[in-house]
Amino acid sequence: MKKLIYIFFLIIITPLSSMANTCTVTSGVTTVDNDSCGSQPDSYGIRMYKMYLCTSAATEPTTSSAADLTAGGCVLVLNGGADGVRVDVTGSTKVNFTGATFTKPPAGVYTHGYMHIDNIFFIKQQRIFNEAKEGRVDGADSGIHCSTVSGTGNETDGKSSTCGSSAIAAGTWGSILLDLDGGTAGMQATAEAENLNNTGSNIKGILVDTNGHTAESTGEVDSLEGFQTFGTPVVVGINLKSFDIAFGITEGSTIFEDTNSPPVVGFGSGPFQAVITPINH
Repeated sequence: MKKLIYIFFLIIITPLSSMANTCTVTSGVTTVDNDSCGSQPDSYGIRMYKMYLCTSAATEPTTSSAADLTAGGCVLVLNGGADGVRVDVTGSTKVNFTGATFTKPPAGVYTHGYMHIDNIFFIKQQRIFNEAKEGRVDGADSGIHCSTVSGTGNETDGKSSTCGSSAIAAGTWGSILLDLDGGTAGMQATAEAENLNNTGSNIKGILVDTNGHTAESTGEVDSLEGFQTFGTPVVVGINLKSFDIAFGITEGSTIFEDTNSPPVVGFGSGPFQAVITPINH
């Protein structure tokens, strides 16, 4: 009989304030609460570079030095190569990292984890709102039906949405994350949270430059690193066969709007949860 061990990674990719506020949805109709809220997109994509398991806390990057994973006894589990591996998820589903190389970690007790991913998140979403909204694309109409458009742009001011009086097919929007405070109080490269879902697990997300140093401005941001302390240590046995990986995207997109009449609504990225299941012989 196969034994399963669950490992939880949660990478912060939006301001912490948005994580505690989920959009109200009643009979398929969405209400944007407090000017922004989290929602489940129709699909959610990331580009993964590397994932490690660690026996202790790695040394985090600074503005003058890269993270020291060796200090945390970290071992490479997934390598997406220089270009990374693109993964698109619908709901909480198992995904295949086609083209990635997986390495079997040594048997041991792993208390921490590390992920390196791109700072562009691919969101596809179609919504019916409780009131008319206006899209962010130039010359956009207004209506209760709003969707993402095909394209790529800055998380805070990208032209991510279009609205109308009838349903609009959603495109895939590449939301570029350059700031972890939503652009409201100067550039913030780091965000963290403790005791996620009462699991005892703590996380920190850090935007980094091309050298792996903590970014000092939005213009320096190249990618995102995530550091996690597991609430319960992960024990990998000698009989490890493979990994199953699933993503939870319940709040994988942030919907935000201004105070205009009608409000101008936009779509951006939100937090995801990756569940990695080692499967033993």
